[in-house]
Formats: sequence, C-alpha cells, structure tokens
Amino acid sequence: MVQYGGDEVSAVVLDIGSSSLRAGYAGDDAPKAIIPTSYGYLPTTTDHDVEMSNGDGAASAPDPTFSKIFVGQLGPSVWRPGMEVGNPLVDGLIKDFNPIPHLISHAFKDVMRCDIAEHPVLVTEPAWNTQENRERMAEIIFEEFSAPAFYIANTGVLNAFAAGKGSALVVDVGKSQASVTPVVDGFVLRKGMQHSALPQLVHAHAKHILISDIPNGRPPIQLFPHQLILNKQPVEPGNAPRFTLREDRVAQTTSSWKAWYEAREVEEWIQSVAGCMDQGWNDHAAAARPPRQYEFPTGFSTYFGAERFTVGEMFFRHSPQLAAQNPNLPKTIPALVSSSLANCDPDMRQILLANVVVTGGGSLFAGFNERLTNELTTHFANVKIHAPGNPIERRYGGWLGGSILASLGTFHQLWISKEEWQEHGRPIVGQRCK
Repeated sequence: MVQYGGDEVSAVVLDIGSSSLRAGYAGDDAPKAIIPTSYGYLPTTTDHDVEMSNGDGAASAPDPTFSKIFVGQLGPSVWRPGMEVGNPLVDGLIKDFNPIPHLISHAFKDVMRCDIAEHPVLVTEPAWNTQENRERMAEIIFEEFSAPAFYIANTGVLNAFAAGKGSALVVDVGKSQASVTPVVDGFVLRKGMQHSALPQLVHAHAKHILISDIPNGRPPIQLFPHQLILNKQPVEPGNAPRFTLREDRVAQTTSSWKAWYEAREVEEWIQSVAGCMDQGWNDHAAAARPPRQYEFPTGFSTYFGAERFTVGEMFFRHSPQLAAQNPNLPKTIPALVSSSLANCDPDMRQILLANVVVTGGGSLFAGFNERLTNELTTHFANVKIHAPGNPIERRYGGWLGGSILASLGTFHQLWISKEEWQEHGRPIVGQRCK
C-alpha cells in the first residue's frame, strides 16, 4: 500500500530537458525552479583532491570526471579560468548521470528550499527513453535523495494532459529534438512515435547565416561573449564593431565554454529575429517583410531581412541543394506527422488530427502555428491545432502536465513507494510505469 499520495502531501514534479531543468510543486501553474541543464566544471587532475562547496553555486564532486561543478544560473554563464561546460543530455536522453544529482539538489534544495525526503517525486521522460535510464533515475531519487515515492511519466502524455486532452497528436519541438507522439486515452501508441534532430539542423543553419561572409554584404559576425570584452564603442548599424578583448581571459577560455556561449548567442538571435512564412516560402513575400535589427555583444548591429525566414523554413522544407548534398537529413515536421499517422490505425487518425497539440520552446517562432496548419490541411482533412499562446504553457507543457497528473487524488495508487522499491528493486519501475 502506497503511503504517500497527492492528497496527503504535496508531490514535486521534475522535468529535465536539453535546455533547462524545471522543478516545482504539483498543482502549481508554473515551475518554481528553472535552471540550465548545462553545467560548468573543472576537470580532475591526478594530484587534485575533490573540492567541497563554497557557496558560489559550486558543489563537491565525488566522481572522477570533475573536481568541482558549477550549476544553476551562476553555473556556466559565469566565466572562470579553465572551466569546461558539459550537458548530460544527448538527443533528448540522459547519457551522463554524474551531474544529475547535483542539478536536482540545486533545484530542490537551493532554489525551492524543499527537502525531497518529504515529497513524492514525479519525473518526466521522452517517449524514446530507455528502461536502463528509467531505473537509474528511480535509483537516484530513492537512494540519493530518500524520496518516499516515485513515478516516471511520458512527456507526450503529459503535454496532452496539459492541453486538457486524453487523446492527441503531440508535436513537441525542443532544443535538440522534434518529436510527434500519438496519445490515445492517456497511453502512447509507440508504433506511431517519431522523432528527429531537426532543431539541431535549424540551429546549425542559423549559425551559418551569422558567421558566413555575404558577397557584397556584411562581413562574418564575431560571436565573442560579453565576458571576454573589455570595452566597446558605439557604432552605426552595419559598420564594423570597435571593441577590445580581455586578452588575459581569452588565453584561459576553454573551447567547450566558447562553443556553449556561441550556441547560446545563436539561440538568442533565433528567438529575437527568426520567423516562419505562414503561407509557405515566397521570395517576394519574404523580401517585403520589414527587416529586424539585432545587436551582438561586440557592439555590432545590423538589419536582417529575408534570410531570417529561412531559419523557420527548415522546420517545414529542406532546400533541394541541401537535400542533394545530405541524403540523411532529419525529417521535417510535416514528414514526422505523416510518418506517425501512417503507422497508426486508420480509425484513429481522424481523432488525432482533430487534437494536434503543439508544444516546446522551439515552436515559439512567429508564424509557426499558421504554417503548420497550412501544411497539414493541404494533406489532411479536419485538422485542428491546439497551441497555447502563453509562452510558459508552450515551453513547459511537459511539466504542467506532470503538475496536473501528480495533484489528482486518483493518482496516488500509481506511486512506487520506497518500501516497494526496497522490496522489488529496479523491475518495479517497468511494471508500474507503463
């Protein structure tokens, strides 16, 4: 008999994504802790003892990969000499569990100020998660944090719940993966599940736009972070930037930190400037849209015109030239939807198309929903798309679904209690969490 349930003690919900880790209390309408999943660390050396926490966001690290780890808002974003940057997730799955306890501890203990030993924990997982990962997460929650109860739930199902639907076709566009998950009566139809690394291709294309030399146009843009800039002068848009680097810092900057910051700068540019053509690509329509100005940390600023729409276009169509050069390109969103529906029973397709749920921070492009509607209605009849206009609901849909699920009084019977874990061990996770 499970002794802890949503109506006895408030459960906590943990949602770990490639971009950020979200944590908060079940029943709330937004997570209390949102911290970067990326972390900074100082690599170990053979004669280096492990350092303990000193109150600046750093924590002791008992494993051999790093001597000190920096997590949270003051983690990788603060420059430190010789600091490397890592991310435990690869293609949406946790590949390195060493930093996970540090991230969880920081979110719950330092940000939320709560003791996990007093709260049941609901953790989210992608639809393509492995059984080994699920069991390892349960082991961390029970053994390292002594939680009284645990459950792991699929983000596809949770996104459907967050939209108020038991059956839905969930289109989730995250930082590293785009996925389409058919959910029927609260269960994932695994044969119809599709995912691809499309957001990574979109990000690479955006970076290419910025750092490439445009003939008779602007020079390549330098993506130096503000932490490495000593001073800069104001310049007119389009003019070469005038800035001075901190040479003492440049010499002590690692390539992983530089790559992390460049990726972050590209991401901010995408969110500020890029967009989608809602009716499909049209050179004249793209050229007629007003350009947008953006300023980089070096002080360089310029206007971006039609090229900013080619970024969002890659979600829906690959150019013939790119497709010819790369035959194994990630599937576009319409292709993922078509493949997913083709693998579902014909009598289920119309139910799914009438409940298409769009979620994930990568879907917050201007014009994304309109373009997806036009693409799907071209191939399918009676398509209805549900896409929350509130960015928090769209970005944290998986966490919100977990908040709803874990706060239901009827959910308490599904928790895996610590007593059951101690009695049955790892197999209980696969038996209870379908």
